[in-house]
Amino acid sequence: MKRSIYYFCSVLFLVSIFSNTILAQENITYPMRFSLYGGAALPQGDFCSANGEKAGYAKTGFCASFEGSKNISESINWVSSVSLALNSVDESEIESKLSGVTVSSGNYITTWAMTGVGFETVASPSVKIYGIGQMGLLLSSFPDITLSAGGTSITQTTEMGTAFAYGFGVGIIINKINLGIRYYTGEPEYTESASYGGTTNTFKAKLPATILQLLIGFNL
Repeated sequence: MKRSIYYFCSVLFLVSIFSNTILAQENITYPMRFSLYGGAALPQGDFCSANGEKAGYAKTGFCASFEGSKNISESINWVSSVSLALNSVDESEIESKLSGVTVSSGNYITTWAMTGVGFETVASPSVKIYGIGQMGLLLSSFPDITLSAGGTSITQTTEMGTAFAYGFGVGIIINKINLGIRYYTGEPEYTESASYGGTTNTFKAKLPATILQLLIGFNL
């Protein structure tokens, strides 16, 4: 069932880009708009929490996004995007809970392939306000973590996780400047392996990934 959902979202995303490109070529009345963004990725909920079984210890990071928007009516758009976010782990917070243990880790890397519908209204000749709702596929890379104490260490490595994702966003366009907020969430399942003393134990875990992106971009 999970694979079917991932497959459906991937196909929907690709079909939307393909159809938007064709429509842009056939109908100049509704041009397609492309946007490039950069900004801050603020982890939310359990993703940034330092408490509970699903605590992610994620810190504020950076993100970049490419978005295509196609008008399907005067005020309704079909919006597809690919977004990449990088968030580090709060190692000091983990160490505070594990006395005498040193923690070293990599970064969370989340990729959000999303598609959906947006509403856009003109506030003035040079200003537009919009909102969007999207769903799609999350590809999440969980950081490798090493715990060291007394000359010994335990290393946990994790395979990339995937999940159905959804989100929404709002923004304002001033001439070609695009200021936006995006909220994305999903709960990928990871396969984690912990190695200690030549022994490796493998287990699976579902951990949420939720981010709030504060974006500034340009319409191409």
